[in-house]
Amino acid sequence: MKNKWLSLLIALCLLPAAGRAVDFVNLTPQPKQMSVKEGALPLTEKFTVCTNKLPDSLAVEAQRFVAAVNAATGLDARVKNRARKALVSMERYEGNDLNAEGYRLDVTPRGVTVQARTSTGFFYAFQTLKKLLPAGVALGKPTPGIATYSLPLVSIVDEPRFAHRGFMLDVARHFFTVEQVKKMIDLMAVYKMNRFHWHLSDDQGWRVEIKKWPRLTSVGSIAPNSFQWDWERGSYYTNAPYGPYFYTQDQLRDVVAYAKERHIEIIPEIDMPGHFVAAMNAYPEFSCTPDAEHNGWLAWGVSTDVMNVANPDAVQFARDILSEIMDVFPYEYVHIGGDECPTTAWESNAQCQEKMKQLGLRHARELQSHFIKDMADFVKLRGRKLIVWNEAITAPHADVELIRQTGATVMCWIGERAAAKKATELGLDNILTPYYFYYINRKQQQDADWMTVAGDGKDDLKRTYNYVPITAETDTADYKHFRGVQGTFWTEHVNDNDLLEYLALPRLMAVAEAGWSPQSAKSFDSFVRRMQADTTLLDLGGYRYSPHYLKPAPPRPAKAAGKQ
Repeated sequence: MKNKWLSLLIALCLLPAAGRAVDFVNLTPQPKQMSVKEGALPLTEKFTVCTNKLPDSLAVEAQRFVAAVNAATGLDARVKNRARKALVSMERYEGNDLNAEGYRLDVTPRGVTVQARTSTGFFYAFQTLKKLLPAGVALGKPTPGIATYSLPLVSIVDEPRFAHRGFMLDVARHFFTVEQVKKMIDLMAVYKMNRFHWHLSDDQGWRVEIKKWPRLTSVGSIAPNSFQWDWERGSYYTNAPYGPYFYTQDQLRDVVAYAKERHIEIIPEIDMPGHFVAAMNAYPEFSCTPDAEHNGWLAWGVSTDVMNVANPDAVQFARDILSEIMDVFPYEYVHIGGDECPTTAWESNAQCQEKMKQLGLRHARELQSHFIKDMADFVKLRGRKLIVWNEAITAPHADVELIRQTGATVMCWIGERAAAKKATELGLDNILTPYYFYYINRKQQQDADWMTVAGDGKDDLKRTYNYVPITAETDTADYKHFRGVQGTFWTEHVNDNDLLEYLALPRLMAVAEAGWSPQSAKSFDSFVRRMQADTTLLDLGGYRYSPHYLKPAPPRPAKAAGKQ
């Protein structure tokens, strides 16, 4: 009898399984609506996901879910078109109160019902189901010490607040391999981000194969030196060439396909006509000083060496590049930068001055506006649109009427609210990635006295999380063209995977929640609790992340050695 009561006591202690209230459901981003009931639904050793004869384009999401669950748990889940007893049942949602990425999810003692209108909606529903299971399931990896699996009883109605939930990675200043890019894409998918902005060129390096212009990679992908930061040595120069580092077009297509399975679109960026030194190092004839010496740009900052936008051959060079970019990247948008472009070179170039006279321009900045319009007209022939940084409309003397005609989307980073409002006044879609909040490469306040990377040390997780992208609803006059948010990561000071992840995580998840969750559902204390739980997931995935707010901080490295 004693053993019988002991067994009963143990069983009661192990309940989420049987009937206790669940006080913590670990979902990031927070769903739009969620109710939690007492009890849990155990996963049996063998179970079925029924697609109810949905088309293959939708049923494939069940196959991917089952593959992840089986890999992580050792269970034997299967997908069937029809089944009498299915643990998970897919249904097409017939209502019109959810957007294309939305879903409904009900977990009851009898089973799970998943409803959505699109494959993306089903994907996010299954992402939520995986996140409700032990940490490794979200990554398709076993979670040590877990032998049984169950789902909390929940009812969720969910859809993203904003259409654009992005992460930008600069691979021009320092290069990151296909494997590391995919690793970050995996994490984006876990947290329901849907746009990977890939910054593929800048002054310091050219990272994409352009077959018509091979010197872009044979010359432009090499820097004469490299600034590095090491956990023990601090910051230093290598005093050795950096590169050649670039992606082949086949590698780029592989990443496109990888991201597509995770419902992430890739936005390629080729920065022009400024931040173009690497290209002009390879082909100086397209600069404003073709007979001068052009070297790979080493330092961060802004170079005055910009493309000669009045040279028809240089403009055709830009078109050739974008043509091959559009061959590789199948999505609607192409980013051409347009930020931080000094006009000094144009003001002293005879060809540029002559074009200004022909067009009746009063300021050299207007040459950039005409160039952007030319590129917009070119990509429009392929059914594409441009994205530009906000200087395209906010730089003094920019021809905003020409930019309005392009229909470009504006990424707002500096003076972001005023820039977004101006874009809306011009009828242009806009995305917020504010410099002081969503530039997640900047050093964190807790690291300010020892880490020699970008930033003034005033940034941290709380500052990023508590930034409110908009205070009004998206259909108000000021924000009716607002499309979403982006976490942006520049790599002038970041040269390896560990430092990238340490600075970006978990601030990237804070941006993800801003893009998905209603403002009313957000709470920093709740977010920290969920991220503390997610350290298990991050550890299993081999991610290095900032421990601030999440864990006791590790001992700091010895004081940085300084530049050498």
